Amino acid sequence: MSSVGLPDPAGLALIRSASLDGSRLSSPVNVPFAPESARTNLRAKLDVDFNVSPEDAEAGLFPASWSEYNVLLFGRANRVYFKNMLTNSEQNVQLCKVRESLGTLKLIDSGGKDQPGTVALGTSKGEIQIWDLIAKKMTTQWHTTGVSAMKWSGPVLTVGGPRGAIRHFDMRIPSEKLKESTKRITRHQSKICSISWQNEGKLYATGDESGLVHVWDARQNAPLDIGELIQRRKKIQHKGIITALAWSPWHGKILATGDSSPDKSGTIRIWNVNGSCSSGDLSNYLEFDAQVTSLHFSPHCKELLSTHGSGKTSTTPERQVYDETLDDTITVPSSTVHSKVANSVVVHAYPSLRHVTTQKVSEKYLAGSLLSPSGQRLVLGIPEESKLRIWDVWGKPNLKRQASKLSEGSIIR
Repeated sequence: MSSVGLPDPAGLALIRSASLDGSRLSSPVNVPFAPESARTNLRAKLDVDFNVSPEDAEAGLFPASWSEYNVLLFGRANRVYFKNMLTNSEQNVQLCKVRESLGTLKLIDSGGKDQPGTVALGTSKGEIQIWDLIAKKMTTQWHTTGVSAMKWSGPVLTVGGPRGAIRHFDMRIPSEKLKESTKRITRHQSKICSISWQNEGKLYATGDESGLVHVWDARQNAPLDIGELIQRRKKIQHKGIITALAWSPWHGKILATGDSSPDKSGTIRIWNVNGSCSSGDLSNYLEFDAQVTSLHFSPHCKELLSTHGSGKTSTTPERQVYDETLDDTITVPSSTVHSKVANSVVVHAYPSLRHVTTQKVSEKYLAGSLLSPSGQRLVLGIPEESKLRIWDVWGKPNLKRQASKLSEGSIIR
């Protein structure tokens, strides 16, 4: 394995890699962890019931989103519920029910800070609905050729399709002219599985089923010339499905990409998309014996969190070894070796990528996660258990408690 290092603040290149079991081959020692670190803050808090189809669970799809109002939205079959995370109430309020004729509920995504009360729903038959969370009313809906990923950026909803098309729907356009005014981009050749917008809203990344990642300038229709040189073209290419994308909140040109390979291994790569990216885009990478299902940079400390789903299982063969005590050859029976990070949360320091902590979440498939607006909590999807697990992950000093817009008696009773 090899990796190309980005200069650290002291001007030194840090080169780190990991073996397939997720353990570090080399890492700095005796480096203190910040009080906000997941090392001391990562712990389970509560569970929320939800359910999805087995097919969606295996594909890493679990319809859930965390609104900037600090409200968790989630699906139960074709019904969408929300839960106020500030009040610690056990009450779940129904937002809507998607008609069966429109397909099964696949995706939920909440608007950002500029429109925290806006929620988008996507179905298996390509139906998209926009809901007002405060009024609990649908504001618009339309049909498209398919919805496999979607993400808000301001008033624009970016939708990825099963055939690789990207569409940008601008909510500022009247609903009757929305579809005809949609910006459509075709460069991917397979299903788009993930979309991530940079915080500044200038760049976004899309990943597909073939392991290809494109990075886009929102003002252009062609992807940026970024990545490793592969067959005379620069590409960000993984060997597995792109199941995770994350932009750094403290360095707008750093992108983390993660995949889920058919052999149940997973790789995380860190890319610098600064400037023309004519050389050395890849800074660090980690390889694991379990699929990567989500990635999050902490907004409070220099750490990167990954979640992992299915892991590899291998068998060591029976072998003969010499036992000095017995002065004889003995037979060591075969044994089964299971993944050390399957269905776990793993946290890494950045940029060294040294190990911070690992926590097992479940014996069942961990489909992925969502980070709360505060950057302190995590929602973990365990479809086979019909559970969303809420965990504390990062601390935030001097956090001021703010009232949720949905804490009013008129919304949650």
